[in-house]
Amino acid sequence: MTQSSERDEPLYRELAEDLRQAIRSGRLIPGSPLPTEADLATQHQVSRNTVRLALSALTGEGLITAGRGRGGRRVQRREPLEYYASRSESMDRADERQIVGVDAWVADNRDLGRDGTQHITVEIEQAPPDIAKRLNLDIDQPVVVRRRIRFSNGEPHNLNDTWYPADIAEGTPIMHPADVPQGTIALMRELGYAQVRYSDEVETRMPNPNETHRLRIPPGFPVIVQTRTGYTKERPVKVTVTIWPGDRTKLIYELPA
Repeated sequence: MTQSSERDEPLYRELAEDLRQAIRSGRLIPGSPLPTEADLATQHQVSRNTVRLALSALTGEGLITAGRGRGGRRVQRREPLEYYASRSESMDRADERQIVGVDAWVADNRDLGRDGTQHITVEIEQAPPDIAKRLNLDIDQPVVVRRRIRFSNGEPHNLNDTWYPADIAEGTPIMHPADVPQGTIALMRELGYAQVRYSDEVETRMPNPNETHRLRIPPGFPVIVQTRTGYTKERPVKVTVTIWPGDRTKLIYELPA
């Protein structure tokens, strides 16, 4: 990069673009260390402050890790989990999981050659307004919520909370803070609540501090918020909200033409 009095952009933006192109072209590969601030300043004939501004911009874009002092920054690794969102809750998949006796997250990870685990808590609470609306409940009616932090290959991957009307969940394994071996879709079918369809609402936003901490989300990455409402022929029976970090998730939908 050469200096010119006719530049349209500040120096740090030029340096940031040079590094950005090096990452996108593969000259700087995921996981590789960046040169130190001093080395970058010398190579590009700019001040250390210019280097810091450029690195800060790339950190904010999620392209490099945060660093301290003279070094420590690396190109972000991105190995997204390809999650087949439309297939996961199909009846065919429910039957498969019931045969092998594993939870949906465990089964879906196994299909991808990964080890899926989760930590589950269960609470009874008043239905939040948005959940009550989707379940056709009054906001003061009780609901049962299963809260999960789900791990893939031992690393935290997503937050997954499912709300059930209390009249469906009470007295069933849904109330237990443990995996439902056959999966909740198959369990609810056994209980007389066969899911015949679901609707998904998908949006993006920046993570809140709790999500950033629990999922170890790097700076600059948004989350995908997937809200899925499941229905029997008669009524909505569950609402699941999944927080998918944008640095490690690819949602795939396969639908008939």
